[in-house]
Amino acid sequence: MPVGFPSLRVDHANELHHLWNNNGTWWVHYTVHFDHRKRRVRRSLGTRSLADAKARRDALLLKIAGEGEYVPERGSHDPAACDRRLLV
Repeated sequence: MPVGFPSLRVDHANELHHLWNNNGTWWVHYTVHFDHRKRRVRRSLGTRSLADAKARRDALLLKIAGEGEYVPERGSHDPAACDRRLLV
């Protein structure tokens, strides 16, 4: 399983960059590059609070930028693969 690193384009004028609200719950989205490929990742931040969502987004993106993120193969339903992903 390869390790990917994010490609982040941050618009500092937009404090909601990489965030969107789906029925009251905040989510983050970003692109991970690995092995000359890329994958778009969408992940729930598990909060309804915008302030918490911003803090969790910043912590997650900082961690992934430094350590990378395991990228499971498409169609893989290996529960152990999900455990190896970096989480907040």
